[in-house]
Amino acid sequence: MHGKRILLTEGEKIVADKIFNLLVQENYRVDLALEGNIGQRLFNQHAYDLALIDFGLPDMSGCDLCQYIRNTNSSMPVMMVSSEAAVRKIEVFQAGADDYVFLSEDFRELVMRVKVLTKRYLRPFVRENLIAAGDILVDLDSREVRRDGQMILLSAREFLLLQFLIRNKNRIVSRDEIASNIWGKGCCDKERRVAAFINSLRKKIEDGFSQKCIYTVTGKGYVLTGNPG
Repeated sequence: MHGKRILLTEGEKIVADKIFNLLVQENYRVDLALEGNIGQRLFNQHAYDLALIDFGLPDMSGCDLCQYIRNTNSSMPVMMVSSEAAVRKIEVFQAGADDYVFLSEDFRELVMRVKVLTKRYLRPFVRENLIAAGDILVDLDSREVRRDGQMILLSAREFLLLQFLIRNKNRIVSRDEIASNIWGKGCCDKERRVAAFINSLRKKIEDGFSQKCIYTVTGKGYVLTGNPG
């Protein structure tokens, strides 16, 4: 078993189950998301060898998810799929996809292309499992967080929030984006939840350090600077 890990984001449950089962039979580890926002959250939480994305997701454009992944990881292969013949391939490749497959009844071509892309890609262990912003270092495997070498203990939600902010460092992220990625699309009371967790995270990663790292941008959201410290 080669242990390659695939993020499968497919909006059609029947199609998703068929692709999932075929890939598992080929000894891939597959994480399945039926909505784009769930796929985005999984991508933020784990390191993958390939992202397989449905062009027509129920909650967002597959191209938007592809662009999000590509902006964060420039080297991981991304393949888009669709059972709709009207898809404009130029849009798929402009979004950053490496390949596109039209899904017919026979999915063997899809599996073969997955094998080709994952064989070419050697995931760099350190780069994919450690993320950083200045003197803040996050180990995605052990879930350890350090700032300037000092261990910082975070709750599970605080860890996800910090991870999301680091992956989007130097970019203003709205409260809606944060709530969707940490609690899901149907999150209630977004303003209060996001503000509360931003405040608790700030206390843990800023108290005792001379430099702030999370800034509030009035009317827009929050930004974590890429070079705190």
